[in-house]
Amino acid sequence: MNVDLRLVAEGVYATSRAAMMVEVADVIVFDMDGVLVNVHESYPVVIQKTVDAFLAEAGFSGTATAVTVVETTYFKAAGGFNSDWALAQGVVLIYLVKADWAGSKNIDGLRNLAPDLATVARSAGQYGGGLMGLKTALLHMIEAEQFERVAREWDCGRVTRLAKEFYAGDAALKVFGIPNDTVKGDGLMLRETPLVDAKMLSDAPFRFGIYTGRNQGEVMSGIQMAGLHGVFEEDAIITETTGYRKPNPDGLFAIERAVKPKLMIFAGDNLDDWQTAQRYEAERTLDAPPCLFCGVLGGSPGPLSYSLFQERGVDLMASHVKGLLTWVTDRKRRLAGNT
Repeated sequence: MNVDLRLVAEGVYATSRAAMMVEVADVIVFDMDGVLVNVHESYPVVIQKTVDAFLAEAGFSGTATAVTVVETTYFKAAGGFNSDWALAQGVVLIYLVKADWAGSKNIDGLRNLAPDLATVARSAGQYGGGLMGLKTALLHMIEAEQFERVAREWDCGRVTRLAKEFYAGDAALKVFGIPNDTVKGDGLMLRETPLVDAKMLSDAPFRFGIYTGRNQGEVMSGIQMAGLHGVFEEDAIITETTGYRKPNPDGLFAIERAVKPKLMIFAGDNLDDWQTAQRYEAERTLDAPPCLFCGVLGGSPGPLSYSLFQERGVDLMASHVKGLLTWVTDRKRRLAGNT
């Protein structure tokens, strides 16, 4: 916990260390979802619909939805689930395990069968998060033989395919390079809204990059929706398509090589983003520029964001990008006026 963290502007919390560092910063790298783009009505709903559709194809029945939008935040809070496709795969695995336990594929009953999704998500987080942490947690609950039996029904490829179709709908070929054989009509991507605008960014004295778990097609669709063409340095847009996945810091190192900042800020909304910045700092050489992480609140971990970042000693948090940009711009301009 960072006891020096205090409210320094509307919606912005910073330590004295962060306040000094932002005066040097000349590049801001953004995660995309929950930072540049409001995805509350897209990806969490995609997860919900994907899990329900896969389980229906696997012979499950019932009136309840298998995972609610709120329950997806528990897995984001656990860490390691930056990929929404992986999160959907994880929830499917939990239900396959529960069905094997209970000898039933009724979702209504399985939802009430302990442990609940919140408990499993916390357990996954204790084992490192992500699908590996989830598998480890489940293997502490069931025999390896049972897990192997369940795993034969766990078709991650099909889960991913359904998720992409629910997200892009009729635009799946353009966004992902696949036809939408199952899900027809508009995709849930059309529910997304921008959290920033081009003027807001162009008025700030920074250059900008993106490090996201989206693929190139998803990124370009998001940039087009938000009207942000030309805002970001082309070599500083790092996507899943480039081969880097958070929390691998190589994406930040690639941006550092491309734009050569004095100091960069990485603004992200979840623990994978925080861990990416931590690993960059741990692995950078002494002559490489520092990276200050800013936790953007209210993103994929939901209301848990502030406490999650606070517990990890984060030096800078902001309720939204606009507040962050206003505060850091004011500090830099005041500093310039005093020199």
